[in-house]
Amino acid sequence: MINGIIKLFYSEIVKTKMKGMPSSDYRLRDECKEIRNITLKIDSLFFKCIKLMFSIILLILAFNINLVFGIGMFFIEIAYLIYKIKLEKQIKESIENVKNNIELPKINIDSQKSRAGINVLITLLLIGLITGFNIAIILSFIVVFVFTIKDIYSNIK
Repeated sequence: MINGIIKLFYSEIVKTKMKGMPSSDYRLRDECKEIRNITLKIDSLFFKCIKLMFSIILLILAFNINLVFGIGMFFIEIAYLIYKIKLEKQIKESIENVKNNIELPKINIDSQKSRAGINVLITLLLIGLITGFNIAIILSFIVVFVFTIKDIYSNIK
């Protein structure tokens, strides 16, 4: 019973204090949003720089191992970059559609063919590295690369 009375007294005090508080936005909240946006931009730039350094180191190592392996790795990085740009564009479009409450047929954001094509390219490069890059592996790599890029571009439209 005492706990009930204390709880009632406390809730009434809290209610009266909350009614007395201003209902407008606080200045500190806007400043925190600005700081948060700045830190998100710094984090994004930092991670992009780390990814760029990692890809350059990977390319240097690939070229040091074998010239054909380095060229193949370069093509895989290009295909991956195109895939990520396409994916980001599709995600932004679907977010805009959700914001605008536009009903569209189901949008395939993640193309399994593109992802599988990039995986096959990496596998072919590794097999080629093990077998010494015979002409059949190089031709297979070129064919898969062309079809992967074609699939990625066809999904952009």
